[in-house]
Amino acid sequence: MKNTYSQLSSEERDQIAILHAQGKSLSDIAKIIGRNKSTVSREPNRNRTPTYNVYLPHKAHERAKQRNLQAAKRPRLKNQTIRAYVMTKLITGWSPEQIAGRLPIDHPKLTISHEAIYQYIYDKQTHKQQSTISQGWSLIKWTSCLKKELLKL
Repeated sequence: MKNTYSQLSSEERDQIAILHAQGKSLSDIAKIIGRNKSTVSREPNRNRTPTYNVYLPHKAHERAKQRNLQAAKRPRLKNQTIRAYVMTKLITGWSPEQIAGRLPIDHPKLTISHEAIYQYIYDKQTHKQQSTISQGWSLIKWTSCLKKELLKL
């Protein structure tokens, strides 16, 4: 078994389909292709065709590749209310931790982690959409200064 994770290859997906059709158990398939049993069991469920509910390895590989490409392009802070709240609080000098803690109090049905806010701040897409907070300061530069100020306290 491999110690680090890597995506299943097209050949491995083919092997899973063939071995499954031959009636091999998940454990046997996992041993044969050198993968974790949970990876093998998750693969057909995650990548079956939605229309026919059938596992086709070549289609599964295409779906997995497409999902992998889209993963990096997902927008941070999708909810407009959360995004506006975060930007307002960042402008007023709040830290991501303070924002994440206060959001559910001000908006009971909304939550966000401080990590998501940091990802939003450091996301390249954010800088294309809104490169400054105030007085021409970039989000990254602003949060770096904020962190230094907080460390002084």
